[in-house]
Amino acid sequence: MSCVCAAPISAEMHDWVALGGGNSGCCGNNRHTYGFHRPANEIPASDYSRRHDPAGANAPHDWNWACAGDFAHNGNPALRARHAVVLARLMRGELPMICEFIGSPWEGKAVYYWARWAGVSTLKRYTGAGHTTWSHISWWRSRAAERAYLYSGAAPAPAPVFTPVAGYPPYPGYELSYNPSKTDLHLRVWQTRMAQRGWQITADGSFGPQTRGVVFAFQREKRLGVDGRIGPITWRAAWTLKVT
Repeated sequence: MSCVCAAPISAEMHDWVALGGGNSGCCGNNRHTYGFHRPANEIPASDYSRRHDPAGANAPHDWNWACAGDFAHNGNPALRARHAVVLARLMRGELPMICEFIGSPWEGKAVYYWARWAGVSTLKRYTGAGHTTWSHISWWRSRAAERAYLYSGAAPAPAPVFTPVAGYPPYPGYELSYNPSKTDLHLRVWQTRMAQRGWQITADGSFGPQTRGVVFAFQREKRLGVDGRIGPITWRAAWTLKVT
């Protein structure tokens, strides 16, 4: 089967074009031999777009989907400013389905590269070519079925912004979720903290059945959003909420 643009990204593109922006593509041409513009079934598990996925390299929502969109602003100040807003939200840890941004959202500035796996507050100069008149935005392959509502009035309320608190480790920038086959050093930090709070949990960095059970129970006890994932709220709660 040929490459198909992930359905939610197509919907985001539709919203963007309705605002006057340009659709510079989703499925890559023959120059795109790796990365999010290619479907997972055309690239190896070692490709960075699969390797960094917190759900694992073999967990794409759809193996035929390309998971990046190029949203053209073509130098329009108002459209470019919208991209600056998206980047600011990403750097606050919001929009957890999005993992990569390449673009020049500020006039007269360089093209920048942001990747969730490098830390949400990390922004670097882009060393590749292009992206001066468009922004490349990638979704985690495992979460490519999720809308971000970047440019639509249908967006849910923005997630709370959490500022660092002295004495508690910063949120890693991506959600930790069930994946027994993968070890994550950030998860080990959270598990260690939960063990210190008195929970029966092994700090081995593996998100298996035991950790998933603790996450669900902790979220219910503290009246957090119960989804079985360690996002910024559940992460911070391990250090900031009272032990009961």
